[in-house]
Amino acid sequence: MIAAFKAAVSHIGEDQARKLFAKATRKPKRGRGRILAADRDHRLLAAYDEAVVKNGETVAVLSRRLRNEGIELGNTASAIATQIRELVKERKERARAAAFEARRWRMAMRNAPPTILGAAIAKK
Repeated sequence: MIAAFKAAVSHIGEDQARKLFAKATRKPKRGRGRILAADRDHRLLAAYDEAVVKNGETVAVLSRRLRNEGIELGNTASAIATQIRELVKERKERARAAAFEARRWRMAMRNAPPTILGAAIAKK
């Protein structure tokens, strides 16, 4: 370690070497923090699909019901509701991006010459 520091000092100077080694030798953090449930996002989206989409329940009522079942999905009902809304928003954005990408590929391939695979599929 000392030899590496001396080599760094000779290359980049003492101040820069100290900054570099201070950054590289920091103590690791405690970890990811307290995680509630490993499959929390999946469970929240499944509960949203079941309660809100199929049964017409509101997100607030769903989050209160989930909170009353236990703390593993969130600390408060409002935190659970916020997390559900963020997950639903991300899912909609992913679906919109996938639809945009699919349309872009269709437009790009519209005037492409036929391929052997395309001919085989067209015959079926």
